[in-house]
Amino acid sequence: MKSTMPFPVFFAALALCALFPSCSRYEGYGVMNWSVPELDLYAGDVVPVCIRSNISNLYVIELPSSGHGRQEIPLWQLSLYPSRARAERAAEEGQEFRHLYASVKTDGLPVREEPDNTARQVYRLRRNEVLKITGTGEGVDVYAGNSPLEGQWYTVMTEDGTQGWCFSYNLTVFDEREGAPVSGGETSGPEEDATLQYILSRTWYPSYYRAMLESHTVDISRINPAWGFFPGPDSRIARIEEEEGAVSFPYTGISADGAGTYRFDGSSLSVELRRGGTLAVQFTDEFGMPAARYFAALDTTPERMIRDETGRRAQQLARIRGAGPRFVSGNYGVLQFTGENGFLWSGYSLLVPSVIPRGAGAGGTAEIRCFLSGQLSGTYDGVLSLQFEGRGGWIHFLYSFSPDGLRLEPVSPANVSDNIVLSRDISPTVIFFYAESGTGEAGG
Repeated sequence: MKSTMPFPVFFAALALCALFPSCSRYEGYGVMNWSVPELDLYAGDVVPVCIRSNISNLYVIELPSSGHGRQEIPLWQLSLYPSRARAERAAEEGQEFRHLYASVKTDGLPVREEPDNTARQVYRLRRNEVLKITGTGEGVDVYAGNSPLEGQWYTVMTEDGTQGWCFSYNLTVFDEREGAPVSGGETSGPEEDATLQYILSRTWYPSYYRAMLESHTVDISRINPAWGFFPGPDSRIARIEEEEGAVSFPYTGISADGAGTYRFDGSSLSVELRRGGTLAVQFTDEFGMPAARYFAALDTTPERMIRDETGRRAQQLARIRGAGPRFVSGNYGVLQFTGENGFLWSGYSLLVPSVIPRGAGAGGTAEIRCFLSGQLSGTYDGVLSLQFEGRGGWIHFLYSFSPDGLRLEPVSPANVSDNIVLSRDISPTVIFFYAESGTGEAGG
């Protein structure tokens, strides 16, 4: 069973509680979600809660009768209720599953948001990982080929507190008081093969996700967490999800051909793990033609990629805005950045229509959307993109800071590919703006 881990002590709270022989006022009463045998605590036990710290993600609970005194418990290990009566009712409702846990038979088994094998994955399990069984319910049948698998859907909690649904076919359910399996079917996985187990246990995303990470050119418009290759070891239905749609491959087993290729029996699908960690996935498309897709496992997640890149772009735009936010040019008017991503530009007539289309209006949206090629990265600070509210698409400008202001250089669409500015225009228009307010230390 899982044991408690050492957690940071939030000294001020404990010091306050230590002034008294017991906590004089409880936050409420908690029902244990996970057993901690070394503290004589078991799932379903009701305990008084002295302090809740959202900063440290801990409860301080009081256990005077067990001789353990006050103890720190991670927030996920306990459900808090305002009164002992409420807590005891909740504990009574969970009595049927109080002592039930499960161990996982195969790597990569998913915990899902709903009891449906196509529902969103919220967690991927490791082989021999332990789960807390919290309930059961009706769900969508799980098939291997055309035959439904034996088992049922359980609501579960993982060792970090993640909750969701898991189908029981690849679980060994046991009662913690007995320590012996009480149910579970035969494992559906193929014989041990380290490469195949690696393929089945990883989440595979389009290979260009990794290429964008390595080149620091993450185009968030081309990322979707749902896109990828999902081998489906528990359901025996492999899937390819991409922008154009999804295609499924029900299979009966997986066989190796001895040359590094694994065939998903009963389907046209085969995969090969190539040097560098790229997974080549081949199949026959709906027109009977051979097709291939390429995927890669990541050390991060698409959600994290999007979050990090969105933050980076916001910082770059904030740096431009902070250098002004109002910039003045004798020939090209006044450019002012407003709010988080707005701009106003007046007096730009010399740039019409070569750079800015007629009728573009007085302002619009400013974003950081593009990247510098390697040959430009040492000369410019980045690429600023403006879209006027009146008409026209995005207009891209190379930009660089100076102690006095901001230099912009428009780039024609022909010099932009996959949101990367490849080169300057042959005869570029260079626009220099002086910072009218602020320190003017744009390069800082």
